[in-house]
Amino acid sequence: MFRNNLPGNSVQQSIMSDSIGMYLNDIGKVPLLNAEEERELSKIIEEGHDAAVRLANGEKGARLKTAVNRAAVAKDRFIRANLRLVVSIARRYPLPQGMDLGDLIQEGNLGLEHAVDKFDWRRGFKFSTYATFWIRQAIGRALDQKGSLIRIPGDRSANLRSALRQSGGDAENLDAANADLHRLTATVSLDKTVGDDGDATLGDMIASGDESPENILMAAVDSALLDELLSSLDKRGRYAVEARFGLIDGERKSFRELGAELGVTAEAARRLVNRSVAGLRDDAIRVLAA
Repeated sequence: MFRNNLPGNSVQQSIMSDSIGMYLNDIGKVPLLNAEEERELSKIIEEGHDAAVRLANGEKGARLKTAVNRAAVAKDRFIRANLRLVVSIARRYPLPQGMDLGDLIQEGNLGLEHAVDKFDWRRGFKFSTYATFWIRQAIGRALDQKGSLIRIPGDRSANLRSALRQSGGDAENLDAANADLHRLTATVSLDKTVGDDGDATLGDMIASGDESPENILMAAVDSALLDELLSSLDKRGRYAVEARFGLIDGERKSFRELGAELGVTAEAARRLVNRSVAGLRDDAIRVLAA
């Protein structure tokens, strides 16, 4: 996975920076929750879950519907009050090429929503401590799936992310094992400079997909030699070889198909092809030895 640093990317980064700034400004206006508010909202959400199950099982009643609606409002407030937690966690992760802070925040928000659904107010834990686990897991999973060239075991990936955080995102300071993993999974820009003078880029080192003049010439010589050898066969033998090996239209015919076209059995077609190929082999040896 390569990514060119095109001029337009600087504009996109500026727009992304502005949008992140606006997002941070908006969520900064949402008041935080104290422990008692967290417990009360969790109770309302739990009641809403129970009411939704009862409605799904066929029960009816305005009170159940009201509980579901109150739970939705409580969940929204719970999530909004903790969006700053997601941002603070997402900022600790080095950004791989192809992803930006907004991507990590979005994934972390999914983890936050899951934490709100799973939070058990009876255990007495602080919500931020509990939610941090789910937020990190969501961000880590996104980095594994979207930010890496290859998939590696979850524990190795977690160790690599931890090592990168400790090194401030500098892969040069990683230990040997994590450095190898980073090289395997990290994306590389085609505009990355290579060499001591820095005049060349990685993109300059990638071979062109076009055929070289030497290969084109050799292909022409091989084609002319093959045509010369095939011309030594009679019409029936040449067609048998060409059809069997896909030299006519790229499709290789079976001995049964070839025999049906020639009006002989599959075994007879096989013998004809083998006899013709043996003759070509002898002619090729004579031509190459000349």
